[in-house]
Amino acid sequence: MTYRKLLTSMTVAAGIAGNAVAGDVYPSYGIQYAAKLIFDKKDTKNGAAAASLHSGQTFNTPNDGGNATMIPQTKSMAWCDPAVTPAGYETNGCYGWGVNANWYLIDLSKLKSQGLTAVWVTINVERYQGAKPEENDIIPALTVYRGNQTLGPQKHWFPSELQGQPEFWGWLLQRDTFVKGDVFSYNSAYATPSQNLASVMGKFKLKGGTQDYLTVAVGGDAKDPNTKHTVNYQLTVDVKQKQPVQ
Repeated sequence: MTYRKLLTSMTVAAGIAGNAVAGDVYPSYGIQYAAKLIFDKKDTKNGAAAASLHSGQTFNTPNDGGNATMIPQTKSMAWCDPAVTPAGYETNGCYGWGVNANWYLIDLSKLKSQGLTAVWVTINVERYQGAKPEENDIIPALTVYRGNQTLGPQKHWFPSELQGQPEFWGWLLQRDTFVKGDVFSYNSAYATPSQNLASVMGKFKLKGGTQDYLTVAVGGDAKDPNTKHTVNYQLTVDVKQKQPVQ
């Protein structure tokens, strides 16, 4: 398992003005993760900027031979596609397992040793306006798990501890990431009026070291198998010590 760290700050790479964006980013990290985002205590303070990535964004990394790493697109039904999922799993709250879903690793493993016991995590997925208008209509959706998946995928399955027997490479992940009983460990924009933003927020109790990872599955939730297509999205991750004002 190898990774390549960004040479530039996320502010420069993403073309965002203002304060430096939170976290270090390791694009194309490990097995099947589109990127790894690492957060430090300074990123959790009031006023610190969030981390943000979008489809088509490129990162020049050390020893890449001039081949920049690009944040991928996803598919319009990648988050919940009955054609590629076991029957009935839509009602079990197990989403994001499609072959075209994108996966991100959020690394909070430094925070407990830096004196924090819990943080508030807000993760948003929304539409991103790319060069092709026909690819800018994602109905975004996401699922958040606790854990870092270090085993490789089998067949077309992506991390999900509830995908049946034999469980493939998702058994290191846990659902119900945040406060016990919180049903918002996954969300879809499908039932919203604008259908352009899916968001999950919760208080994440820090356990220390390798236990303090979040895995995020991102995909489209269009529910129209006749018009499946490639779509762009933007992922924003904000980690704070205090509960954000809603």
